[in-house]
Amino acid sequence: MKKHLCVPVLVLLFLTACQNDNTPTVANTPTPHGLRLSVQNSPEWEFQNLRIYPILADAALLEKHAGLRHLKTLAEGMKTPGFRITELKQFGRSVEPRVNALTVQNKSGEPIFIMSGDVVTGGNQDRVIAQDQVVMARTVRNIEVFCVEQGRWHFNDPTATEDEKRIFAFKGYYNVASPQVREAVQRTGNQEEVWSAVAKVTSSNSAVSGTKTYAALETAQESKAKRDAYIRYFDGKPEHLTNMVGMVVVCGDRVLGVDIFGHPDLFRRKFEPLLHGYATEAVATTARSSVSDSELQRTFDKVARLAAPDAVPNDEAGKFAMGDAWVHLYKK
Repeated sequence: MKKHLCVPVLVLLFLTACQNDNTPTVANTPTPHGLRLSVQNSPEWEFQNLRIYPILADAALLEKHAGLRHLKTLAEGMKTPGFRITELKQFGRSVEPRVNALTVQNKSGEPIFIMSGDVVTGGNQDRVIAQDQVVMARTVRNIEVFCVEQGRWHFNDPTATEDEKRIFAFKGYYNVASPQVREAVQRTGNQEEVWSAVAKVTSSNSAVSGTKTYAALETAQESKAKRDAYIRYFDGKPEHLTNMVGMVVVCGDRVLGVDIFGHPDLFRRKFEPLLHGYATEAVATTARSSVSDSELQRTFDKVARLAAPDAVPNDEAGKFAMGDAWVHLYKK
């Protein structure tokens, strides 16, 4: 009789071992609109105190959003002939210079996706884009922005051409802003709050500059080295999940953010600029990630439910759509 007891015991031990291995597990209940959160046990998606949880899309969603693969990002747009961002142009009217507006000219033949949180450098002062939008081919439009460089209001770029100096052109793209800055932009829409968030982030990263610019992060060598280590570790990882369209990012005991894009190609091209912002906050804390699966799922659900055609943004989550296809869902 004792010999027969060995079989169920061995089976139980085997099952327990399987549950404790490093195999990724995926949420059993995808959303009605084709998204699911992958809860990873593998160390592949964790570096020091920053953990990424992939968000995957089903085949139907990918087919529906196939056209979004052709959208260029702002970083790509800044390198595209015929596309440029300048200080506000007057279009024949006499208007005082405005800190919170810029002019985008897209003379190229391709649409450019501009994301809330994208930081551009140059002009009379560095700015962060206020709202998600697509600037269609061969169009000119004004866009809302916030200042992320408090102590400068003059054009200062010795590498600029005479034409670029005349129109106060922006020549640089500096990643996606950190979650603190993005939250100030998206939830408060207040310039003072944005400046306050920039000051907190640069201070925690020991990034000092005479003009109080967010881009001073690049000159703070110690924190930059730490941030670059995060970026190197995660470099290329989304390419191994061909249906990965977004991520939930955790640092310490809180969810730093959620970003979901309508197509994997678009997500992969925004991944490193987004990671730059997340890593900027991760280097300023030593707490290990400790968010429960249930909290992860709740946070993901708040954002993913906006994939429904009739869902509208709210104080917690944002949405940008083109026609019947959504381009970007995000935690505010």
